[in-house]
Amino acid sequence: MKKTLSLSPFFSYWLIVCLAPLPIVYFVISGYLQRSTWNALEERMESIHAKNVHYEEIQKKQHSVIHSLSQSDPTYIEKSLESLTFLEPEMKKMETLVSDNAVDESSHRRLQFLKSGANKLLFTEEKIRSKEKIREVMERQQRPVEMDDEDLKRLLCLVEGITIWPYGPKEGRPQLIIQDFQLHKKHLPSNDHVFVVQMQLLKRESNDK
Repeated sequence: MKKTLSLSPFFSYWLIVCLAPLPIVYFVISGYLQRSTWNALEERMESIHAKNVHYEEIQKKQHSVIHSLSQSDPTYIEKSLESLTFLEPEMKKMETLVSDNAVDESSHRRLQFLKSGANKLLFTEEKIRSKEKIREVMERQQRPVEMDDEDLKRLLCLVEGITIWPYGPKEGRPQLIIQDFQLHKKHLPSNDHVFVVQMQLLKRESNDK
């Protein structure tokens, strides 16, 4: 004979009371988990979108740089830097004094130095490297050059592509990065502001040139 398990009305009541919230709890937990999953998915999608935007910005900048370098003049350093004449005011003043026989032998030598071309920039190319569409060249200044503060401003405008009134950059400039720059003042009897400059540049240009 089978025994039948019977529950007292009191126990059945409390059992129903305890079990009744379970469906609600289930739906609440299920909804919370789904919401968390959706939030994680949205965050993932936003992260992927941000990375794509960042990548596109990098690509645009790279294309812009490559396009700019493709417009650069491969002879820019020769035409714009090595052609510069420095200390022209001092040179003109000394030429006047020489014509009046008002200078000594050392002044004659100074004038000869300024006019001979020995005080012009001269660069040699070293460590040439090619990366994708960009060619990098280390441009090393062969000898120190003397210049005044106006010469210095003009030179920096040509190298860095900036404007320091009344000087500015020239067209066809490749990307020039100053790797080393040494500057010290030279003491002269005339007390003129003369600086001795020695520098090293990194030149970037299009690899198609």
